[in-house]
Amino acid sequence: NIIGTIPTEVGKLTSLERLDLSENLITGPIPTEIGMLYHIKLFYLSDNILTGTIPSGMMSKVQKINLSRNRLSNSMLHLGKATSSLQYLNISNNILTSFPFGENGFKELETLDLTHNSIYQDISVILDGLSSIKDLLLSNNFLYGSIPNTIRSLARMEKLHLNSNSLFGTIPDDILSLVRLRELKLSHNSQQTLCFHGTACDPYFGGGDMCCEDGFGKKVCTDELGFKMYSAFIFCLTPGLRGAIPAGFTNTPYLQVLELSNTFLIGNIPPEIGGLSRLEILDLRNNSLTGSIPSSLGTLIDAVVLVRGNEIRGQNKNDRIAPLSLCSNVPGFDLFEDETWCPPERNFLKEFYNDAKGQEW
Repeated sequence: NIIGTIPTEVGKLTSLERLDLSENLITGPIPTEIGMLYHIKLFYLSDNILTGTIPSGMMSKVQKINLSRNRLSNSMLHLGKATSSLQYLNISNNILTSFPFGENGFKELETLDLTHNSIYQDISVILDGLSSIKDLLLSNNFLYGSIPNTIRSLARMEKLHLNSNSLFGTIPDDILSLVRLRELKLSHNSQQTLCFHGTACDPYFGGGDMCCEDGFGKKVCTDELGFKMYSAFIFCLTPGLRGAIPAGFTNTPYLQVLELSNTFLIGNIPPEIGGLSRLEILDLRNNSLTGSIPSSLGTLIDAVVLVRGNEIRGQNKNDRIAPLSLCSNVPGFDLFEDETWCPPERNFLKEFYNDAKGQEW
């Protein structure tokens, strides 16, 4: 319950290696004298009421910085030498509008958490200089653009959270080359249709992305599939992730969380997902997926499997009956209690069959 501001005299503690003032009521800015702590390795100021900018000239040997849950409004535009040793950086739950991705070269950074900010930047510039990244947590921002194929270069990636942003385009197959991936969250990357007068939009020549200015200084962008021109003066954009769920999940055997809900995905559910033995959450709700539910998902006996809000059907074209393997083996299946999708009499027959020792009987 420490209150007040951080005194500028903190810069005189030049031998300090650890500073943790988390979970207090400290207000005001971070003093620039912090940059004089040349030997600091751990710098935690999370859960306070700090405001203003993050000062330039940060510490050259720092390994972990946590400034989460404050009211900081400006990103680390001048981290300087700190990036050479920094391994963990958490500035989540602030009000940042940008971050210097690719400018400082975070070559040793393993965890970057910028969730719940207001960062408005193109996703394609984010991956530069993050060669050691394991956990890239960027959900609940205003990131836009298409996920670039260069994501395959982040070979150490374990957690990729890009949910609740403004991404568009398709999910690249290159994501499935991240063999260490444990969590992939791309949900809530869809927006309502917005229409603009042609003078607010960039010239469009076909075959590329289209951007229009919303009147508040920000651009709304989409790929060709999310763009319609109703006249020479009215352009309508519907940004969001589209296309099919990429096949090839056998390349990501450690995957535990796969969240792809509330986007514009189409096509069938890849049956290979059923082979992900470590999967704990599969969320495909509220898309435009078609076809039948693969019976292979019945092997996910300990997982939560969510498929509502799609255009899926049963294994026969004219019914809405899910595979018996899901209805009898996966209690976390969101249609488990739906008597249309999982008829109780069919489950009873399965139980009778098992009680009678199956084929032996």
